[in-house]
Amino acid sequence: MPSQTQRPTAALRRSAATTSALAALSALAFGACTPAPSTRADAPATSSVSSVSSASPASSPRAATSTPSPGAEEIPPEQWEAVRRQSVTALLRDRLAAVQRDDLQRWLAPLGGSSKAALRRSQAEVLDRMTAIGVDDVQLVALRETTAPVPAPAGTSVAWDVRVSLTYRIRGFDTAPRAFDLDLTLKADPASPRRPEVTASAPSGRPQPWDLTGLRVRRSPTALVLAVGDDARLEEISRRARTAASRVATVWGSARPAVWIAPVNDADAARLLGRTDGPAGLGGVAAATDGPLTPGERAGADRIILVPKAWTSLRPDGRDVVMTHELTHVTVRGSTTRGVPVWLSEGFAELVAYTPIDLPETAVVAPALALVRARGMPTALPADDDFAPGTPTLQAAYGLSLLALRTLADAHGTRAVVDLYRAAAGGLAVPIDRVDDREGIVDDALRSTVGTTRGRLVKDWQARLRGLLR
Repeated sequence: MPSQTQRPTAALRRSAATTSALAALSALAFGACTPAPSTRADAPATSSVSSVSSASPASSPRAATSTPSPGAEEIPPEQWEAVRRQSVTALLRDRLAAVQRDDLQRWLAPLGGSSKAALRRSQAEVLDRMTAIGVDDVQLVALRETTAPVPAPAGTSVAWDVRVSLTYRIRGFDTAPRAFDLDLTLKADPASPRRPEVTASAPSGRPQPWDLTGLRVRRSPTALVLAVGDDARLEEISRRARTAASRVATVWGSARPAVWIAPVNDADAARLLGRTDGPAGLGGVAAATDGPLTPGERAGADRIILVPKAWTSLRPDGRDVVMTHELTHVTVRGSTTRGVPVWLSEGFAELVAYTPIDLPETAVVAPALALVRARGMPTALPADDDFAPGTPTLQAAYGLSLLALRTLADAHGTRAVVDLYRAAAGGLAVPIDRVDDREGIVDDALRSTVGTTRGRLVKDWQARLRGLLR
């Protein structure tokens, strides 16, 4: 779902669930975030996310760490606040320049504290991973103190915490910046704070790919694969990324070069997606698209996260379906500027993903048919709320949406469906006061590109459902 500000938005509300078709392919999967039954043991439960240091910033007031001279006057933190901020800003900019130049000495220079050796070692590994990934254009956006230093006399060492907001791009893949936050603990003498030391560093909230211990990188013109695992895992994901790119390009006309992230366990996947409810909130999801969206602009920094437990439960065709579905979202988001109803976005991703899959349609959309048998023929296409995580009829919403898009494609051709999507997602000019009327814009696009109406589509869709129910 496009966000109204530039912030990461996981596609988890588009989770889809297992159908009887999945059983035929050992969980051939639906959806942008595809729940599937696990048929294998999960990856080890321990997290691979490095805290980017040997210690994490504290959240309580700091005490001075050295003994002052008897009777020394304490310097209040307010007295050196401005120079403290200037010094931290200069330190950060120097470290960011080190990232651009892959300058290890400059990157490690301000590190100190009691765990200096461990901190330098972990930070050296972080820089290696950032360089391998191709991290570029790192910019300081803002910083704020989260824990101020305590009053302390000259000659003592006093610590404080800051949260730093930054942006970056991945060279060759991102066309827009992606934001992240970092928590730092710093230490300095309040009487001479021009050269503070960093004593701890950790991701604030969600980690970034370079925080994954054991990360391996494989780059091609169409895919950047960032995976924790062995050569076989890296090769499989790279191969399936090529397959997905070919399938998406066949329908859409092109496929966007994508960043694929494969952590070692579901806990890391949840952190990468910013899930505060942990792995349980993924609900068997096999993959999810995540990235910042700004209204009126194309997405330019999406990530596709593979979720190990559900992912390993899938057979080969199922993995290809999941990756093609997600790459469809990334490609469409990267070439359109306006959101569309979820039935159209998810139905289209399903249409692309299942096009080369030889399965009976009754198996692919079995949950949708079960819902119609239980509740009667639907009178309208699925609403956005039908795709909310945890919705009992989520599986059915995906199947019903796929059938709507297949109905259009069979009647007017797949090319016409692509034209419809492009028009609804930004190609069709609409008055400014109608920009948020997504369903109305689709109605306009149906008439102008396909030459039909929603009423006609719904009738044909219902007829298709009746045929499948026989």
